Amino acid sequence: MIMSVPIKSDSSRSLYSLLSHKEYSIQFSSIKFITCHGSSFGWLSLVHGNGSITLLNPFKYAIIPPISLPPLESPPLRYLQSVTLSADPIISPDDYVAVVIYNFGHIAFQRANQPFWIPIVTNLLHFNDVVFYKGMLVAETHSDTIQSFKFNTTPPPDRSNDPNFTYYEKITSTEYRARAQDYAGQTHLVKSLNGDIWMVKRYLIDIEKLSYGLDVYKLKLDTKSGKLVQMNMLKSLGDNILFIRYCGNSFSVSASCFSKLKKDSVYFLCESVPEDLGFGIYNVKDGSYQIQSLPLSFEQTQFSWALPQFQWD
Repeated sequence: MIMSVPIKSDSSRSLYSLLSHKEYSIQFSSIKFITCHGSSFGWLSLVHGNGSITLLNPFKYAIIPPISLPPLESPPLRYLQSVTLSADPIISPDDYVAVVIYNFGHIAFQRANQPFWIPIVTNLLHFNDVVFYKGMLVAETHSDTIQSFKFNTTPPPDRSNDPNFTYYEKITSTEYRARAQDYAGQTHLVKSLNGDIWMVKRYLIDIEKLSYGLDVYKLKLDTKSGKLVQMNMLKSLGDNILFIRYCGNSFSVSASCFSKLKKDSVYFLCESVPEDLGFGIYNVKDGSYQIQSLPLSFEQTQFSWALPQFQWD
């Protein structure tokens, strides 16, 4: 398990492995950027001063060139929350969609090689997280609503931004009711190992002790309409171990394959405690909670999870 963290300059990062407990420095000498977040399939998203984004795979940087995405202009990019990919650009270089959440809740998407972004406009302005599921984009909003979208599979051939073309459609919107907790917008969507959508809602128990609680729900959606038809709170994660993001993407890994990690647990970053650089581990089964510090030799500014893609023989 790898965590991406900043070090001394705007062209370098350090990768810290939770398995080997070692820190690895990586250099992006030809790329100048302001912030860096983990994205899907082991990629990082680098944000530049003009609002453009570069996708870079730190684990294959020597052989896979970075991907330049156009600037976000409507509205202009001020803060990037996440970049989520529908497919790995290494495997599907001409057939993937990038979705960004930015400026505290706006959402937009861009197809591979498309020179502009398409804002997704709804009457709900604050999106917390998104996930791709069975040909749909599923989004969770600050008002406890699950919205599902579908993209048009045949965009204009000249790659121009046609105002009369329907690039996407909202196919359904479903309000839900979770347990009575003050989640304060800390909601994350993550794919389980078998492809189901799980929703993690994080809440603060004790602000002085910085004690957190987490609820994990399994969502069942109608595969045709995208409507949320059922949600159940989980008391065990089975073989799943979850990593949820503050900025970047969330993901799940197998407890049986990563025996050094804690089973039935959710790992999350302690982004709000500069003097206590580390991560939290919450056990869903027994409700226990702990903070682990990181022996890193630099000041914290922002950091996120990144997971290399494994190939099994």
